[in-house]
Amino acid sequence: MDFMSPQSFVPQAAAPVAKIGKWKASKMVVRESWTLLKKDKEILWFPILSAILVLAAYVVIGAVYFFYVLNGSFASLETADYKTDYVSYAFLFVSYIISFLIVNFFQAGIMIIVHGRFNGQDLGFGDGIRGASDKIGKIFVWSIISATVGIILAQISNRSKTLGKIVAALFGAAWTILTFFSLPALVIGNATIKESFLESASVIRKTWGETIIVSVGVGLFFALLIIAGFVLVLIASILFGDLIIAIVLGVLFVLYIIVLAVISSALSSIFKLALYEYAKTGNVPQGFSQDLIQNAIVKK
Repeated sequence: MDFMSPQSFVPQAAAPVAKIGKWKASKMVVRESWTLLKKDKEILWFPILSAILVLAAYVVIGAVYFFYVLNGSFASLETADYKTDYVSYAFLFVSYIISFLIVNFFQAGIMIIVHGRFNGQDLGFGDGIRGASDKIGKIFVWSIISATVGIILAQISNRSKTLGKIVAALFGAAWTILTFFSLPALVIGNATIKESFLESASVIRKTWGETIIVSVGVGLFFALLIIAGFVLVLIASILFGDLIIAIVLGVLFVLYIIVLAVISSALSSIFKLALYEYAKTGNVPQGFSQDLIQNAIVKK
């Protein structure tokens, strides 16, 4: 494969890059990613199906564990020693693998459709599913690695006191940051597992500050929308003073949160791939402004 050297990750801009404030950049990420999302609305089905299948998987695994390991006894559930129960570890590990596999698979589908859009193609939902299916082997191996790291960190946190929990959290954050671009490298860059980790780490060394700050800013943007919705629901409930209306408003608010979560997930995947594409090719992806992308890539 055409593996990128660390020096090739930062293309030279032909013109000076205008500085963009972090909050403005976050709003630009949402706006420009949203513009692309409107062209490929089928992308929204990927986070929806991902969430449904992960929930279904946990229900099935939980039911199997409850009826076949605990013999359907709630008393056994209360007295089980999860710190020494290796069967529980096995079930937890399997649930981690399945959840990571589902999430990574559908994220891969989004990236395939978005990559097609960047290259002038109009791919559909089926194209994303087929493209992700073609990479299922790599996605599965990466999911096992992610699950292994996740369960190790979870056990360290569960078995430790405050300091151990802090260390586990820091290692978890470091792992998340270092592997931020691993999935795009696997799916779009056709890298091996080892190459995807090295490629992600090399890209993140050049982009980590801006990438993290802008990602947090995007999260804050959606958090503010959720807070605004909650305030409106609270005010409306107080004004109407009716229990039925309050329940209806509460249900609508939950649906509102779900919709925002789906949109946020889709937009984050789009922008992640936009950064990866620029780092790999030196070309600003179609639909994104040069200043926004280069501000997130160029080393300050």
